[in-house]
Amino acid sequence: MKRRQAIKQLAITTGGMISLPAWARAWSAQTLPIVENPLLDRNILDAIIGAIIPESPDLPGAVSLGVSGFVERMLADCFTKEVSDNVKTGLRFADSVARRTHQKSFLDISQQEQQAILVQFEKGNDNAVKDFYRLVKQLTIQGYNNSEFVQTRFLEYEMAPGFYHGCVPVNQ
Repeated sequence: MKRRQAIKQLAITTGGMISLPAWARAWSAQTLPIVENPLLDRNILDAIIGAIIPESPDLPGAVSLGVSGFVERMLADCFTKEVSDNVKTGLRFADSVARRTHQKSFLDISQQEQQAILVQFEKGNDNAVKDFYRLVKQLTIQGYNNSEFVQTRFLEYEMAPGFYHGCVPVNQ
């Protein structure tokens, strides 16, 4: 190996080792930017997510675990503009169905009435509405199941299983 190549590789490696801790710290939950998706009505999305996995006396619902932020992040980062536009249209359609059937906004009707509208979406004939509801339901369930609460309370997730206890003698 030539001396210039060795010095160059050493400089790159050293620079990478110095910048790695700063890069790793940049990905904490506190430093990630919050996605504000202007296409989505956050209140109606919260109501739909809350109707899919509601609050109960002993378990938090999807809204209190922050699943709507997960859904918005997934729509912004992982799906095409057409899918996001379909979700935007579906949110407006949910509100218009509530206004037509109950003469109130989707936010103002009871949770049972919201769930009845969502069941109509699931069983209806309109493929765009079905796709909207299936996607929101899938992302809600995925976000809820991947939340820290579910992972630590029900699935007993450990970040590093099989701990090493170096102070214990080998014969024990």
